[in-house]
Amino acid sequence: MEVNLVGSAVTARSFLPGLRATHGYFLQVASTAAFGAAPHDERLLRLQGGAESFARSLRPEVASLGVAVGVAYLHWTDTDMIRDVDRHTVLRELRAHMPAPARRVYPVDQVAAWIEHGVERRRATVYAPPWLRLAQVGRPLYPVLVDLLSRRELPRLMRGHTLDQTGLLGHGGRVEERSLGLSGTERGRDGREDAGS
Repeated sequence: MEVNLVGSAVTARSFLPGLRATHGYFLQVASTAAFGAAPHDERLLRLQGGAESFARSLRPEVASLGVAVGVAYLHWTDTDMIRDVDRHTVLRELRAHMPAPARRVYPVDQVAAWIEHGVERRRATVYAPPWLRLAQVGRPLYPVLVDLLSRRELPRLMRGHTLDQTGLLGHGGRVEERSLGLSGTERGRDGREDAGS
């Protein structure tokens, strides 16, 4: 919440004077999690949907000032957070049930190049990978498709594997857990929300 929503608003507010002076461009990073619901990902979905909504509401507010606002939709990117997701059998299996292009993990350098291309052109939407532009068309259908797939596959996956709370994932998540003096399991008992589910 602090990074994805509060951090986005604070960043925009901090840089807005400079953006106004230069007729600049503000890019809000979201992810395909903003496209729709998926099981065991509800916190990320809520936060990414909020980040997307924030950017879309900011865009008309600053357009008359000459400031452009974009939203970047990133898919699976080869970071330590995604590698940590794949250590959890149920989460890894859920990703494996996605269509082939949707389950692919993209190298960080390639994702950065797609973002750079969008920034240079001050795009309202930046897709990494670019084929996600086509996926936007199907957004109204995703909740139904995800629901059908989940009802069929989740019971089978859960019979064979437990899905414990993951806690925060990746190097940044581990740093945060250490700063709090809590493990992922302890934080779950403590009632704090974590980035995984």
